[in-house]
Amino acid sequence: MIASAYIKNGNICIYNERRLSSFSYNIGGITYELGRPLLDFVCYEKERIEEGFNKIVEKYEALDYHEQMFNSDFMGGITEIMTDLQKKDIYTYFYTQGLLQAICLNSPARETANELLNDFNETQAFIIRQIELLFGLRKESIKNSPLEYLHNLERINKKDYGRHIYFKNPLSSLYNEVENSEIVELYEINSIQDLFRFEFIKMIENNVFIKKCKNCERFFIPRKRADVEYCERIFGDCGRKCSEIGATLRYEQKVAGNPILTAYKKAYRRLHSRVRSKKVTQSEFLKWSEEAGRKRDECLAGVLGFEEFSEWLDVGRVRRSRGG
Repeated sequence: MIASAYIKNGNICIYNERRLSSFSYNIGGITYELGRPLLDFVCYEKERIEEGFNKIVEKYEALDYHEQMFNSDFMGGITEIMTDLQKKDIYTYFYTQGLLQAICLNSPARETANELLNDFNETQAFIIRQIELLFGLRKESIKNSPLEYLHNLERINKKDYGRHIYFKNPLSSLYNEVENSEIVELYEINSIQDLFRFEFIKMIENNVFIKKCKNCERFFIPRKRADVEYCERIFGDCGRKCSEIGATLRYEQKVAGNPILTAYKKAYRRLHSRVRSKKVTQSEFLKWSEEAGRKRDECLAGVLGFEEFSEWLDVGRVRRSRGG
């Protein structure tokens, strides 16, 4: 068993105080928002875990055999990595723990890392498929009960994979005492797949609402409003969240693929620059902007031809340059 898990107040609590080896780290009593660990896992870049595994293996193989298990610098670095992972990426934490435990048992480090990376990729792809299936089922009917959704998922899984995922081999549970002398129903988690099944089923049971960001196309849970379109993750290397730049980027992409919007945007910026240089008054610009917006919408609707719209924009530019 790699951990125990239970649900409390809409959160998933991962609990395990056992220390299985020199490379095993306690994670008892850590609480996460239900659904966040799973969605963070499917969004975790494959390159990141591959890079992390390679660093661990390279540092381990560089050590003398007699100091591999006891080198303070190596162990200190591992402790830092595991502490950070258990706070942010619990699924990746367990994958990394699997590598470290295999190393502790003298299994080939490089071979084990490759096997775990393959399993990571396959599990991630499978979970994404399950989320997308749930998306489709919820679009068909938002009134189904959690049990109906699970039955429908199992029907599809039986067809696609030849087996059931959720109803076969149910997780074992027991009542036990955790922190603060609280008695809870703990579910035994023996693998990454068990952790996924437990969290995903509980997400369905608790009607956790999932959306796909319209900017990065990664899954997220809207926290304040159900109609938000962008997640709170950092996008690319710009250092800003999708929620901050998503609408702007999406509009720019839309403009880039539409000659009507491109022509309108170009004319808008051109005339707005004349306002800043005081060649056109603010009232003149607002009047033009209102009419330009109306003609743009007519052109988009097919009422006004593109050539006629372009000529109007050009005439407006000429007239204003003459009057400036």
